[in-house]
Amino acid sequence: MKKIGMFPSLVILITVAASLVSYPLLPAEMAVHFGSDFSPDMFMQKWLGLILIPFLMVMFTGTEYYGKEKVKEESKLEFEYCFRLLLILLAIVQLSLIAYGLGYEIPTGRFALLAASAFTLLLAVYLSYSKKVFLFLRVVGFKKTDAYAKNLWKKITIASLVFFGVACLILAVFMKNDPSYFMMIMVAAVCIIVVGSGVYLNKR
Repeated sequence: MKKIGMFPSLVILITVAASLVSYPLLPAEMAVHFGSDFSPDMFMQKWLGLILIPFLMVMFTGTEYYGKEKVKEESKLEFEYCFRLLLILLAIVQLSLIAYGLGYEIPTGRFALLAASAFTLLLAVYLSYSKKVFLFLRVVGFKKTDAYAKNLWKKITIASLVFFGVACLILAVFMKNDPSYFMMIMVAAVCIIVVGSGVYLNKR
């Protein structure tokens, strides 16, 4: 019998636990949607607002669980990690709504940093298991690289993504200023390191 897996179970459990703990502390109505000026424009009864996202998480996990059988073997890893990313983003949204309901302002910059951190760290984990990264190298023209060069490029890419993800997470916790410039510099640096190392290894 198939198991749902530790990762989705843990993410859902943490989200549900945070919702239950915060329930008595939240106002009768909580914000669940924000307008273009980032001010709340939709409110729900707190019990409904707290149930909605965990319900979606369970539904998406069920979709992954039953849909994986219909996915080709070579695409199962991508299928699985797409749903993992979706679960993390939903958990970030739920925790942000709870924090806002408790009176904490969640700047959009902090939310963007958390989302960027989740995406890059999950991408790094995915690349550590995926073999399709080498297909990407062939597509972009790195046809002369040997096995050693490919594995070295993969390690450089994963290390760059982990560094970027951890840096975004730390900045999200301690952020005091607009992180836009930092994020642009970090994205540019990761691109230069990854593409530059690939070009160098391709010409060796």
